[in-house]
Amino acid sequence: MEQNKRSAVTNVTANGTYNGQYGMLYKFQISFANGDVAEYNAKTQNQTKFVVGQEVDYVLTDREYQGTIYYKCKPAEVQQNAFQAPKPKDPDTGKHIMRMSVLKVAGDLAINGDIKLHEVLAYAQIFEQYVLTGTDTLSQYKPIAKGSDDLPF
Repeated sequence: MEQNKRSAVTNVTANGTYNGQYGMLYKFQISFANGDVAEYNAKTQNQTKFVVGQEVDYVLTDREYQGTIYYKCKPAEVQQNAFQAPKPKDPDTGKHIMRMSVLKVAGDLAINGDIKLHEVLAYAQIFEQYVLTGTDTLSQYKPIAKGSDDLPF
C-alpha cells in the first residue's frame, strides 16, 4: 500500500549498495519522527533528499516477502493541488488564433480567384471585425483598383 506522509527526518544510515537495472544504487535506512523506518535507494552516495532535522513529504510503500513486511520511501513529487490557482492564460491567445484563421480564409479566397491578392488583408480585417462584433462591414467594402498584375506595389 502506498501512503503520502509528512514528517521530520531523525536518522539517515547508509546501508550498502547494489546493482539495479539503473546501475549502482546506494541504500539508506531513513527514520522519521512519526516512527516510520524505511529504505531509500539513491543514485548518489551523498543523497540530499532526506536530511536529518528537515521535515519532508514522502511516499511510504510496504511489501510483504516471506511473512515479513518491508517499507520503502521516496520523496513525494511536487504536484499542483486543487487549491492552487492555475497559471493565467495569455488573454491575446484567442485573438491570435482568430486572426490566423481569418487570414487563412482570406488567403484561400485569393487562391481560388474570388478576391484580388491586394485585398487579402482587407478581407481578413472584415472577417475579424465580424467575429469580434458581429457587425457585417463587407457590404460597405469597396475594393481598391490596382494594376492588372494584382500586386499592391
